[in-house]
Amino acid sequence: MKYSKLTSSLMLLLASASTAVYAAPEVKSKTTIFYGGPVITMENTQPSAEAVVTSEYGKIVYVGSEKEALKQYPNSKKVDLDDKVLMPGFIEQHLHPFLAALTLNMPVLAPEEWKLPTKTWPAVTNHDDYIAALTAQEKAMKDPNEVLWTWGFNNFFHGELSRQELDKISDTRPIGVWHRSAHEFYVNSAFIKKFGLNQADIDNLGTEVANQADLEQGHFYEGGALIYLLPRIAPELANEERFAAGLKQMVTMLHQKGVTAYNEPGAFIPENMIQLYLDVLGNESTPMYSYFTPESKTPFFAKGKEGVLKEVERITTTLPEDGKVRYFDKQIKLLFDGAIISQLMKMKDGYTDGHHGEWIQTPEDVETITKIFWDNDYQVLVHVNGDLGVEKLIKILEKRQAENPRKDHRFTIIHFANSTDEQVAKLKKLGAIISVNPYYVTGFSEKFGEVGLGKERAHAMVRLGTIEKKGIPVSLHSDAPMAPSDPLLLAWSAATRITNEGTVVRPDLALSRDAALRGITIEAAYSWGQEDRLGSIKTGKVANFTILEQDPYKVDVKKLKDIPIYGTVFEGKVFPIDK
Repeated sequence: MKYSKLTSSLMLLLASASTAVYAAPEVKSKTTIFYGGPVITMENTQPSAEAVVTSEYGKIVYVGSEKEALKQYPNSKKVDLDDKVLMPGFIEQHLHPFLAALTLNMPVLAPEEWKLPTKTWPAVTNHDDYIAALTAQEKAMKDPNEVLWTWGFNNFFHGELSRQELDKISDTRPIGVWHRSAHEFYVNSAFIKKFGLNQADIDNLGTEVANQADLEQGHFYEGGALIYLLPRIAPELANEERFAAGLKQMVTMLHQKGVTAYNEPGAFIPENMIQLYLDVLGNESTPMYSYFTPESKTPFFAKGKEGVLKEVERITTTLPEDGKVRYFDKQIKLLFDGAIISQLMKMKDGYTDGHHGEWIQTPEDVETITKIFWDNDYQVLVHVNGDLGVEKLIKILEKRQAENPRKDHRFTIIHFANSTDEQVAKLKKLGAIISVNPYYVTGFSEKFGEVGLGKERAHAMVRLGTIEKKGIPVSLHSDAPMAPSDPLLLAWSAATRITNEGTVVRPDLALSRDAALRGITIEAAYSWGQEDRLGSIKTGKVANFTILEQDPYKVDVKKLKDIPIYGTVFEGKVFPIDK
């Protein structure tokens, strides 16, 4: 078996660490030098280096020439990169551990292939194949009373689904189909019976929830899914065994893709799961930071205008104040219009097939909530996907700035699927920053060009080129499981605008390669207010790195997503990827 120099160096470090327990006491080196390969810093004043020195406390103490590093730190441990490339640790600006842990730990029947650590789920692209695949999953189950959970259904690829059609697959086994958007569920009659779903309880939650729940068709979406259905099914859907396995799988997947830190804006952490989060995500073997930002819909729904701020403050105390697993201080997320993957975003010119979008939080509620948190100096993050949603959000931000001007507010537009050049210009003037999911173009632009949006709007989704030209800080995210949590894939999507079908749509709206790579490193850190700690290789910052087999600035841009990742460095400790 052939070992690289880097592997050999790591084995020696591990060997020395393990034998030191039994050997006579010796003076341990307090620094480590990484050298022998290109170092990409993402710092404009020093974009590259030959060596990086880290301290025993996981901080960067030197960035510069190899010769000077060896001179200043002659007794350091040495890690030879063997011509591999050292970059700042990749940052996943926005994903959902709760959703990723559950959706990817059940049968995945989706329009695209999903490669998981222990299994690859093939793409299912039409109605007949979807029904056949779902039927096969049901037939393979041994316990006749076990719920069949599945994720990935998308009506734009798989056609219509209803309670009645699911009853044809089984009228005795409960079936819960989680939509690819994670904002909708379809269920059968046995499921409704098992969980005691009924119209009276739906109606008691108000008109907004009732309008987004169709018991007769077994269809629950947006408020109907999030406010009514999810709390009733969560104890079984997210039982501890399933959730723990899913969370561990998620950590493995993130590490394999070079992620060293992520955030969940709009975090949903059931209180009975907090210790599990701490045990798995805070484990010494988990080489990444897990950050969270509270959501506002549930606290506002439960506590109203007078109590939402205090409830959000309470939620942030349920995790430690510092460390690997914590809430960000003074941040809040709002959900404005509906999910793009369901085509429930609010569009100014509507949809070609006549359906309409939905508000998750109404403009009136968003107006109220943003004022409360803006006036209390919070960073406000808003999920918005339709150009009508963007239009109304701009008016709200204009009002906030007029009433209470703030400079470095970093009001963050999240996802930003559909917009206009004029809207981008207004957001620049208002000082907003933007975090986009570029996978919308890769996964959905061609299909949405055929259904719902039409080519002109669908192909112009995620107008990153315009954002870059205006000089607006922009980061990239997967919103996993809305897209695979793979920063290089996101950078590739943003820089190429290549679809899953292999075509390129609106290349004029692509992000430059440099901006795409900054979007998964320093700009992502900036969007969190963490640019002084993370996102680049600079003296004083945390020693989080991603080690690549190839230079992302030198490969063909179309091959960005294919660069192999050797491993990561978290707080100065090397974590190779298990091959």
